[in-house]
This record gives sequence, C-alpha cells and structure tokens, in this order.
Amino acid sequence: MLRLTRSDPALRLVWQRLGDPSSWSRPAGLETLVRIILEQKVSLRSAEAVFLRLREASGGRITGQSLSSVRSETMVRCGVSRQKQRYLQAIASEVVENRLRLDELKLQGDKAVRERLTNLLGVGNWSADVYLMSALDRPDILPTGDLGLLKGIEELDGGNYPDFDAVIERAEVWRPYRSTATRLIWALYLDNRGWGG
Repeated sequence: MLRLTRSDPALRLVWQRLGDPSSWSRPAGLETLVRIILEQKVSLRSAEAVFLRLREASGGRITGQSLSSVRSETMVRCGVSRQKQRYLQAIASEVVENRLRLDELKLQGDKAVRERLTNLLGVGNWSADVYLMSALDRPDILPTGDLGLLKGIEELDGGNYPDFDAVIERAEVWRPYRSTATRLIWALYLDNRGWGG
C-alpha cells in the first residue's frame, strides 16, 4: 500500500481518509461468476437481491446442474432479465458439459483467463476483470468500463476523463497494484455518496 500511495499523492489522501479498502474478495467459482453477470449495468444492491432469490430457487447453491434446472418463469420471478437468463443458461451448459472448468482458471495467467471468460456468452472485459480481481485476487487489474471507477477517478482528481483510454493512461502510475488502487477508488466513490466503503 505504501508503494502505491507514494506513487500517487491524490490516492494517498484517499487512503489516509478511508484506510485500507475492502478486499471485495469472493470465492472462485460459478456462484461468483453468476453474481458478476447479475451486477452488469445495475446497482450492487439490486443485483444482490436477485442473486439471493436465484440461489434459493437453485436449491440453496448455484451449480451448473442446479442453474440449468431453474425454469425461465422462476428466473423472471427472481428478477433475472431475459437477456441475462440466456447468459446464465449458456454458462450453466458450459459447466455441465465440462467445457468450462472455473477451478482451473486460477492456474492461468490474466490474459488467458480474460480470453476464456470473454468467450462465454454475456461475459465482456468488465465481467472478466471483476472476476480476476475478486475471485482470483489478481493484483494488477483495471476493470475498464466500470462507471464507478470512472466517476471515482474524476472525483479523485477533480477533473473530467472523456473515455476509458484516459483512465488507463491515468492508472499507469498504479502498476503493478491497479487492483488495490481500483478498490480505493471504489471506496471513495461509495463514501462520497454516503454508501460506505
């Protein structure tokens, strides 16, 4: 943390104010990937509620088999959109047919994991990066496309970043600890809205 905050005085001020960021750590596996997909383009609170209902509908634990057995009408009642149903059913099928082995990803490099995950229906770079950060605890991930990160960096610097290329350039100074820096920015973003860090 000291090396990271020494490299960026603005980030150091956030760390001094808020302390070490939450790890956002989650267990590697299908449940975490499902949760990340549910979090796409919605609030974390909303996604959490949908996830808990879906897990209950899956018999208390989301596996490829249990997710495959959840009927479409039940998913709708859980709050899963039709589009995300397609994503979840496709991923469940990959798991059931043994084409996707999430436990093996921890042995692969960041690039290989990102490529494998983004080949799945409904999993883009943002979802793959969040999985790398939270489930595989990779230290140098910058989840481009994350609006909380974009807004948080703007609030960090008091400036305007027109696109994620500008964010990537701004984050170069954080290497090789971009995951920790991202968590600090998320904590700032949440704290600025009174949502806790």
